[in-house]
Amino acid sequence: MITIQIDGQNFPLPDEIAAKDELLKAALAPFVPWIANAQIDRKEENGSVVVSVVKRADWKGNGRAVVAALVASPAEMNPAVALWMQMQAKLDTSDPATILALEPTITAAIEAGDQDIASVHQALTRLVECAPTSAQRIPQGF
Repeated sequence: MITIQIDGQNFPLPDEIAAKDELLKAALAPFVPWIANAQIDRKEENGSVVVSVVKRADWKGNGRAVVAALVASPAEMNPAVALWMQMQAKLDTSDPATILALEPTITAAIEAGDQDIASVHQALTRLVECAPTSAQRIPQGF
């Protein structure tokens, strides 16, 4: 039997269940609602294994919904698309000189648009990968 420590309480659990995190979490899930995000540490004390289960901070609400809302939110238009929309009605495509004169503007808009896309992807990646952390102070009104 392996000893499990949760919130200062100790109780035995069969070796087969306590040996793997997935089985331990499945066994404790009905009794410990925060087990899915818990930190599980194993150490040997007096010749027996002690598994300590410690609650870790988690998202307030559904964190994935926050990321999805940020992705779906309207912000600003990509500069390349904005230029295209602005020029669509005004551009005389029958005159090559007009198109050649706009080439630096078009190139700058495309580069700015690519930078916007890269920034959005970087922000999304960081939001999805960030781990929740405990607060250093209690928020006002809590």
